Amino acid sequence: MKFTIIILGLLLQAPSPSSAFLSVPPIRISKVQLSSSTASDFFSPPSSSGTFSNEELELAFFSIDIENKGSISRSCFAEAIHDLGVDLPRVQTDLLFDKYDADKGGSIDMMEFKELMKDPVLAGVSPQRDVKFAMDLFKKFDVDNSGAIDKSEFRSIAREIQIDARRRNFLSVCAAAVGATIVAKSSDEYLWAQKRFRGYYLEEKAEEAQKRNFPTAMLSSDLDNAIAKTLYARGFTPQNTIFAHSVCSDEVNNKDKQLVALMVDRWQEGFSLGGLAGVPFAGKSGFGAYLHHAPDSGKLLVMFAPHVGIGTDGNIGALQRDGQVKVSNACGAAVGAYKALSAKAANGPDVRKEEDPDPELFDPQLETIVKLLQPRLGGIEKSIDPITFVTYQIYGIIKEKICDCISQTPDVWDSVTEVALVGGVMINRRVGGDCFQPLSFELRQKDGSVKGKVVDLFGDAFGERPDLVKVLGSQEAVSCLYNERPSKKGA
Repeated sequence: MKFTIIILGLLLQAPSPSSAFLSVPPIRISKVQLSSSTASDFFSPPSSSGTFSNEELELAFFSIDIENKGSISRSCFAEAIHDLGVDLPRVQTDLLFDKYDADKGGSIDMMEFKELMKDPVLAGVSPQRDVKFAMDLFKKFDVDNSGAIDKSEFRSIAREIQIDARRRNFLSVCAAAVGATIVAKSSDEYLWAQKRFRGYYLEEKAEEAQKRNFPTAMLSSDLDNAIAKTLYARGFTPQNTIFAHSVCSDEVNNKDKQLVALMVDRWQEGFSLGGLAGVPFAGKSGFGAYLHHAPDSGKLLVMFAPHVGIGTDGNIGALQRDGQVKVSNACGAAVGAYKALSAKAANGPDVRKEEDPDPELFDPQLETIVKLLQPRLGGIEKSIDPITFVTYQIYGIIKEKICDCISQTPDVWDSVTEVALVGGVMINRRVGGDCFQPLSFELRQKDGSVKGKVVDLFGDAFGERPDLVKVLGSQEAVSCLYNERPSKKGA
């Protein structure tokens, strides 16, 4: 196929205006053959509104008349109709061709083609935007309307390209200068937009379920800011503080712009203490390694939490993960442990052999979670939701083990002067960003004791504590939650 102004496209793709100019011999530029094109290169498929000007119809005609005969044969016409995206059987294509072949000469000339393009069958076919631009560009520089560009007109093209190149270089420099600022602020802008427009796309049932089960939950970014504001005022900085997290190893807890990533970014590094369900399976040895990585006379900041998903339908413990249609459990370890204990309770002490765990199966973390969770399930039948109840109990387990790590490390106060502990529940959401239900925020200061002096920072950072009596089913369950050791009642 041929295109009158393909040379302009070559100019625009050249590495520089001068090299483009020198690469073209100083001769009259006329129509150039483009043998590899098809009609679909020049026209868009049918749409609701597509019309051609007279000049566009002429371009369409020449793009199909690849043999430069001044007419379109039946075979070329059938191929062009297909390329235009008009799905017609060959019989109907022939009927359309015969309808507009007025002189029955077996071909369609320019005038006949213009009438054919008005046929309702082709309604909506329109020229592609880049071809329309090229046509307008050619008309701009074909000053004498000769249908060709001479040397004088070509010099005008080169001059404008050179000016445009200089303008683009200037704008590139400006963009680079501004870009650094934009990149630096991108996280803040993302988090602002997430919060500002969150109400427009939230899942209503999931949001209602979150408010019922986790009544004072905060967006991850808000929690990160509240923690930082409180600790900055007490002298914590990225330079004197080492951050650690004890959260489940599930990938949903490590997404960009969510809590772990935000806190690692703010404090500039992060030590992982957590395994399945967020339990600090790094243990005393892992905590000791973390402690000894702290700056001299520095500070520790530990964020710990189990996690729980909330499905689109408001189902607690469910989450549709990225790239999956099927809804899965979150936290899978916590749900699995609860189901194992429920099955054991339902079957009684005489469980069938095939349901006993394989002695060769290596699954120490889940086995530990089951063992730690079992004495904490008393009163679950009174709670608002069993998985919600289990999640809060897992929080209690994690806090207990974090505190054990501190008390069982006698040289903790030889290395640091303060330890900040922030605990709660991470809430995974499919849309709108993850949230966090804060449950504790305390500062332990060196005072000569193993535990250290405890300062409660919860009120300063988060306000009033959540009322969890309706959620957990009783005041006893709430009191048990905030104790480091569970009540044996109901075990």
